[in-house]
Amino acid sequence: MDRRSLIKRTGIAGVLAAGVAPAVHAQAAVRWRLASSFPKSLDTIFGSAEKFSQTVKALSGGKFEVSVHPAGELMPAFGVVDALEKDTIEMAQTAAYYFAGKDPIFSMSCAVPFGFTTLQMNAWKDHGNGRKLLDAFFAKYNFRTLSAGNTTTQMGGWYRKEIKTPADLKGLKMRLGGGVFGEAMAKLGVVAQSLPAGEIYQALEKGTLDAAEFVGPYDDEKLGFNKVAPYYYYPGWWEGGADLEFFI
Repeated sequence: MDRRSLIKRTGIAGVLAAGVAPAVHAQAAVRWRLASSFPKSLDTIFGSAEKFSQTVKALSGGKFEVSVHPAGELMPAFGVVDALEKDTIEMAQTAAYYFAGKDPIFSMSCAVPFGFTTLQMNAWKDHGNGRKLLDAFFAKYNFRTLSAGNTTTQMGGWYRKEIKTPADLKGLKMRLGGGVFGEAMAKLGVVAQSLPAGEIYQALEKGTLDAAEFVGPYDDEKLGFNKVAPYYYYPGWWEGGADLEFFI
């Protein structure tokens, strides 16, 4: 046995005898929290966050887990951007136009009146430099984006009274998703209100709102709007394809 072999073997034996493991370290598990702006009852919209969490856990062999929290559990529905900016959470699931009060550019990442359809939004973000431009803007708020599903063209909303002409909209208190919708509808006399999904039903029921738009029949029925506002109209020209997102 040559000397180098002996040193090599005795060296390993010494390490093992001392109970010291070789320099191979198990990768630490990653735990993130995702706060949604939507209630858990919306299984399609909120469900994309749950699907994201399940997929990340499966692909990482359980080493990367994202806990998903509906609106109001960790913070109010519209508090997620402030939480990301302060590093309180790692992720959010939301609609960017909810935060147009901070800057109108937020709306461009979700929907604007007479704006992109679903396919056009996907094309612009993923192949037309759109996401790169938006992420450069969102960097000041400490996050970047990933699409979380698109609603496609939305309905025009639920109304407590019948709408026959544009004149019937004057003075109407209406919940609108956010962004520049309110400015557009104000030209028709609508008084725009911004409310999270989970608060709309009660406002309609009490008459605090005269009308509300959210997404479409499936989600709207889950929120019960049809029980308190009998008139339903189409289309929601202000949302040709609202792109929901993960803020990371």
